[in-house]
This record gives sequence, C-alpha cells and structure tokens, in this order.
Amino acid sequence: MKFSVVSLLLFVAGTLAQFTINTPANVVECQPTLLTWTGGTGELFEHPVLRPYFSILPGASPNGVALEDLGQQNSTSVTWVCNIASGTSLGLTLRDSTGLTAQSAPFTVNPGCTCFS
Repeated sequence: MKFSVVSLLLFVAGTLAQFTINTPANVVECQPTLLTWTGGTGELFEHPVLRPYFSILPGASPNGVALEDLGQQNSTSVTWVCNIASGTSLGLTLRDSTGLTAQSAPFTVNPGCTCFS
C-alpha cells in the first residue's frame, strides 16, 4: 500500500511540475493573441469544478490584482483580443482548483491600432 501511495504522489508531483504557460511572443493592442499552456490531465478539463482560471496581471506584480479575468478554461488555449494599451507590461497566470499556479514571463504590449485614443 505504501508503494502505491508513494507512486501516486510522485506521479502527481511530476504532472504538476509540467504546468506551464507559454509566454506570447508578440502581443499587439486590439489584435487577437493565442494564449497556450501545458499541464494537467484530461480529467482536469472534463470536470467543470477542476477547470483552471486564467488571468492577465501587471507584469511587475505577478501576484497582484488581475487587469482582466479570462475565466474558467476547458482546453489548453484561449484567444484573447488585447484590450490593454501598448507599452503596458503584462503577465499571465493560470490557477487550478488546488491552488497550483503557472505564470508566464512578463511581456510588453506592442502598438497596433488607435482603439485607445
């Protein structure tokens, strides 16, 4: 029995260590950006209570208040139309039901249209 519990804990720890967000390379204001991440199991996305929450935060405050909450996700990607002005430093945070978080590296919004003038 001890071997089974230890094996399960090692498997869970290995799975959690792989929970990562891919930092987007070119976020442009007013343009759609595909945000992607890896980690979790199929069960994570099949059960509504376990689906992760995705937030956009200030780049200098990865644990701060979200600038935008993209809500609960049921896959490993979401398309977001950047509605934050160019020059703003941002970061992405994904949090699952256990409190485990994955964070991107900070990135800066690039200029696009004039939708903020």
